[in-house]
Amino acid sequence: ISGNDLKCRVDKIIDSLGLLKCRKTKIGNQQLKGLSGGERKRTAIGVEMITDPQVLFLDEPTSGLDSFTANKIVGLLVDQSRQGRTIIATIHQPSSSTFALFDRLILLMDGHLIYQGKADQAANYFQGLGFKIPTYANPADFFLKEFYVPFRKKREDLEKLDKLIQGYDQNMKLSVENEDKDSNNYEVITSEKLKHNASHSGFCREFLEIVKRTVKNI
Repeated sequence: ISGNDLKCRVDKIIDSLGLLKCRKTKIGNQQLKGLSGGERKRTAIGVEMITDPQVLFLDEPTSGLDSFTANKIVGLLVDQSRQGRTIIATIHQPSSSTFALFDRLILLMDGHLIYQGKADQAANYFQGLGFKIPTYANPADFFLKEFYVPFRKKREDLEKLDKLIQGYDQNMKLSVENEDKDSNNYEVITSEKLKHNASHSGFCREFLEIVKRTVKNI
C-alpha cells in the first residue's frame, strides 16, 4: 500500500471513529494530559483497523468507561459491522442499552458454553430452562449474577452448571437436526422440480445431472 493510500485510510478511520477534533492531540499519560478515556479506546480500535481486517477481536473495549461513553463505543463498532466487518468482543457488565446493540451472544460458565445465538433471544432461552429474568431487569446483569461460579463450588453450583450444559447440548443437537432436515427438503424439492422440467428439455436433463453432482460434493 502506498503512503498516500495509507494516509487516506487513516483519515477515513479517524473520521469514522469520531476523532477529528483530537487528531492532533497527543495520547498522553499520567503526567501529560491528552486524550480522554473514550478517545483512547477509540484510538486503540483505530490502530487495529489500519490493516483493514475483516474480523476484529476486542478484549473489553468498554472497561473503565461510564455507561454513556461505553454505549457510544459499542455504537461505533456496530457501524463498522454494518460495513461488512465482523466484530467479536468480550464485554463486562454492559448497560441494557449497550447489550441491546449486540447481534449475537456467547455465554460461558466455568469455561463451558451455555449459550450461543441471537442476543435478544437469550432471555427466552434461559426462561425455558427455568431461569426467569425479572421484568425490566438488565439481561447482562442477570446472567452475570445467576451464572457466576465461585472459586469454591457448592453442590447447587455444580447442579446448575450441569443443567445448563445439558440444555445447551440438547439445543445444539436440535439445531443441527433441523438444519439437516431443511437441507434434505431443499434437495428433494429442487430435484423433483428439475426432473419435471427435464422431461421437456435435453438441456434441463443435463443441468439436473450437474446439480446432483454439485449437491453430492457439498
